[in-house]
Amino acid sequence: MNEILAEPQHTHQKVPLLRKIAFAMGQTGWSLAVFGFTELIYQFYLPPDNGKPMFKAFVYQGAVFKVFTIVGILSAVGYIISAFMEPIVGSLSDRSTFKFGKRKTFMAASVVPFALVSAAVFFPLKDGIHSLNIIWLSVTVIAAFIIKCFYTTPYNALINEIAKEDKERLHIVMMLSIAYALGIGVGQTINISLSVFSGSMSNEAIFQLSVLVYAVVAMVLMMMPILFVEDNSGKQISKQELNYDQKHAGIFDNMREVWNDKNFRVLVIVELIYWFPQKIFVVAVPYIVAALLQLDNVYTAIILYSVGLASLVMYPLIDKLVDRFGKKKIMQSALLCLLISFSFTATIGLYKIPTMAFVVVYVLVNTYPTAVLGILPMALAGDNAEHDFRKTGIAKNASYFGLKTFMMKIGVAITSLIFPSLLLLGKTPDNPLGVRMVAVACVASSLIAFMVMRKYKDV
Repeated sequence: MNEILAEPQHTHQKVPLLRKIAFAMGQTGWSLAVFGFTELIYQFYLPPDNGKPMFKAFVYQGAVFKVFTIVGILSAVGYIISAFMEPIVGSLSDRSTFKFGKRKTFMAASVVPFALVSAAVFFPLKDGIHSLNIIWLSVTVIAAFIIKCFYTTPYNALINEIAKEDKERLHIVMMLSIAYALGIGVGQTINISLSVFSGSMSNEAIFQLSVLVYAVVAMVLMMMPILFVEDNSGKQISKQELNYDQKHAGIFDNMREVWNDKNFRVLVIVELIYWFPQKIFVVAVPYIVAALLQLDNVYTAIILYSVGLASLVMYPLIDKLVDRFGKKKIMQSALLCLLISFSFTATIGLYKIPTMAFVVVYVLVNTYPTAVLGILPMALAGDNAEHDFRKTGIAKNASYFGLKTFMMKIGVAITSLIFPSLLLLGKTPDNPLGVRMVAVACVASSLIAFMVMRKYKDV
């Protein structure tokens, strides 16, 4: 029963373009839904302040236990819970025998609740600061994080089951990165809407209407891979192997085996560390715009759109650089650029340089690391999962991607605690110390991630 396939047989044909597009649309959908309760939550419940707060306060704005914020604590709890859910869902997906497909069954069941709960986060029960708002925020945020796992973990596992070749996998990941950026870009239209419709509606109402539209769009897009992408996950291993090795194994058995992959362990430790500056780049921009640049909120969208579009233009270059230097060296170069970008961020406003010049430089120094880190970590996880499959004949794709996501979420959970806590030091033009300290913390984490990545070996 434990017989291992000597040499797994794969078909080496290219994935049809329309299938790639349908698959990528799912990424746009879930990234749009996730963008709300993971990034916009800070903007809505801990609003930037350039002299006038963007939104009214719905929860206590000060420090809890003298260090943390309510939003920071709830976000961290959500990430930690979902981090432990990732390997559980990954293992359940790997071991399942659903007729509809071991990946798509989980995805289909989660689409509607995932989208609706992601929007419900932004509809507090009471107007103004109230304890019921904290309870509502706690329930909706944690529920959103948990339900998300049942879509994204099987979805990521499908990457290796759609494409078996390294090059084809890299191209699919590039498309997913474009799709992810599109979801973030759509999400950032909130900041444009706040500027355009200000006066006709309250900022809170504009924001809430936007997230409802996002929920509907997310539902439609997340259905695309379910409807138009074939789930071949059950065809990678024999039925006998599935019934014995995976059905009867403990939930964390596969995860333990994946963790014992030393090379992959280095990769996920880097994942844990670099996600601090990676997440900070997105969530900190409204505060950089308000406190350091002292510009209108519309520049938040302009900066993020510019970085996103510029990074997409760089994807063909990244492809060529990977061919020449390998994924490891390109990852290291991106981490160094991330270090440089946050070093620059920490100095914004300290020198007599035109504000728009700072904006241009800020966009330029963030473009390369955004492009690389949007592609390579997922591709590297797929490489390691495929390498393991070739050695063992046992498909553990969801377990590999589940552990990767687990470490990412632990990193982001730490970020969710530290980021708003540092903002307590100051997030206004008169006192931007907290925003600058956020940048300094990102410099340190980028350096550590670079050093750890040196131990990784391309497979």
